[in-house]
Amino acid sequence: MLRKRFRILEGKEGVRRLYDDLAEIYDHSRFLYLTRRLERCEEEILREWLKKIDPPILDVGCGSGRYSLKLASKGVEVISIDLSLKMLKILLKKLGAHGLRENVHMILADGENLPFREGSLRGLLCTLTFDHFQEPKKAISEFSRVLKVKGLCVISTLNKEHLKLLRRLFGMPADKVLFLGETIPPTLVYETGHTGLEIQEMLSIYGFKPIKLMKCCYWGLFTSFIPESMFRFLEKLLVRLKNSMKHAALHVIVAKKFLK
Repeated sequence: MLRKRFRILEGKEGVRRLYDDLAEIYDHSRFLYLTRRLERCEEEILREWLKKIDPPILDVGCGSGRYSLKLASKGVEVISIDLSLKMLKILLKKLGAHGLRENVHMILADGENLPFREGSLRGLLCTLTFDHFQEPKKAISEFSRVLKVKGLCVISTLNKEHLKLLRRLFGMPADKVLFLGETIPPTLVYETGHTGLEIQEMLSIYGFKPIKLMKCCYWGLFTSFIPESMFRFLEKLLVRLKNSMKHAALHVIVAKKFLK
């Protein structure tokens, strides 16, 4: 039944294929309104933290270059990796248009198997990507391996409770999320959520000391119906709630590498 309603892409290769298919429309697709809201919320709470990360910074799952471009425009050296060659080509076009090619080194690579020497990097971003990893502990082990001691690591994750609700609404399998786009069929691909506390526990196992747990996008499931001004007001209001972490769609974790 599911295969009649959705295209189902399995595993890591399925994730790569999805983003190859989305590359040309990813930045402007009207179907990705939730992604845009998540991105804006995330960027707001990470603005000051980005200034504290020493280069070179590894951008894991860089996609079309949301953070790579921001950092490169400030003269920061960035290494941008992604499974999707077509996404990297979109980033290359953007870098050329902004005269920033010298600041960004792009590599077709997998976040669970990083092609870098031990302790070769000072900072790492993995935003709206971590939930696609089928072996998240292996990914964090790799993050720890390539970071220098005192290097900062930033990970964002979708709240798994929000994903459970989405799956019930759309009749999706427990390990899949639905993607829509103007040029692709309705597609299910591997993506699983976590809580910020779960990510902190994994980081602690592999030599990190979590130093900040943040949350945002409390109205993620309803963002298409709430005007931007009202959305921002609600964000500021709800962040003060006692159980705000539970209701936030996105959790963001900052950690420092402290063990070799």
